[in-house]
Amino acid sequence: MLSFFKSGIKPIAQASKDYLNKSFGISPDFKRFNQRNDIFNRAMWDDSVHPKAFFKSYDITNYKPKKSKGFDHWDYAFRNASWHMTDVVGEMHFEKEGTVQGFTDYYSVQTPPSPMQVPIDDINDCTKRIKHAAKMFGAGMVGICKVDERWIYSHNYNRKTQEAKPFDIPKNLKYAIMLIIPMDYELSKTYPTALSGASTGLGYGVGLHCANTLAQFITNLGYQAIASLNDTSLSIPMAIEAGLGEYGRHGLLITPEFGPNIRIAKVFTDIPLTVDQPVEFGVKQFCNTCQKCADGCPVKAIPKGEPQAEPPNFSSSKGIKKWTVNAEKCFKFWVGMNTDCAICIRVCPYNKDFSKWWNRIGIRLANSPLRKLMLKLDNLLKFSDRVAAAKWWEDKTRD
Repeated sequence: MLSFFKSGIKPIAQASKDYLNKSFGISPDFKRFNQRNDIFNRAMWDDSVHPKAFFKSYDITNYKPKKSKGFDHWDYAFRNASWHMTDVVGEMHFEKEGTVQGFTDYYSVQTPPSPMQVPIDDINDCTKRIKHAAKMFGAGMVGICKVDERWIYSHNYNRKTQEAKPFDIPKNLKYAIMLIIPMDYELSKTYPTALSGASTGLGYGVGLHCANTLAQFITNLGYQAIASLNDTSLSIPMAIEAGLGEYGRHGLLITPEFGPNIRIAKVFTDIPLTVDQPVEFGVKQFCNTCQKCADGCPVKAIPKGEPQAEPPNFSSSKGIKKWTVNAEKCFKFWVGMNTDCAICIRVCPYNKDFSKWWNRIGIRLANSPLRKLMLKLDNLLKFSDRVAAAKWWEDKTRD
């Protein structure tokens, strides 16, 4: 599949840091983001961000089924089960230490490294092996960048003590292996429901396994590695640096193989690797034409105008010129539903099943002067229409 896209993907022959500086107008006074201000962490300490029953509903003893389709006992049971291992592993030290591994803290499940290091005579060959292993462990795409400290959180937040302490990763971990975890396309068509929330949970479950298994593989080779999901750093700019996609109007990474319907995991390491270059395949130009995510957002949290350097609130970084979702409006809508939304993923014209040849043609049209035609076809063929949860359950093609 990727061979089809490669002719439409343009590698950028520029240092990734310089590329991001230019593309996003990053100001010299840009400051690292404090993890405490992430909207999910703000729900723990900021009275203006009230989570109500949102987090509690992920314990099946607390869920409240609704009359709306996609929110019954089956749907919540499936969604919560999809999160089970991510929650159990992530919160195994919460009572004692207040950590939520994968979301506020990186993972600590690796066993001690080999006392001997595998000699690396050919860095390119080493990189190919690491990428091959990552895909075997569950990654759909893999890219490598040098660690840019601007994206490492300035502070680590403890949800139990509500303390935020200055944070850095070890300086010798110079590389980040960025892992794209594709989410289920058919489930994405049912957003937003409790059922479709399983798409997110399943994605994190694969990310948990992929990142930790890859980190263990690297430690088995005698090198250091830290496995991470949403914790530790901002993943999207690092994924852009690693050549895995472009930034979309909805504030999500858009990849050439899976669109925005993905999760991102990562491994920080000191094993010598060859870094990738940022790429472009027409996303910015298409998003300048398309407004479907902004139009489809029920609470108008997605901006319609030009990228701005000033975020709507302090749950986003300042000093970087980009489209920024209003996290307060977005999360309030999630809270009202007791599940995540992701309408913006469902309606995005890049959210396609790219195993189908006609969808691969569509993404090529999006990266051409015919992008308006692609948008018209997307609307005409009703790709963004919501699919009923009952239809997903009754789909006989999976039997």
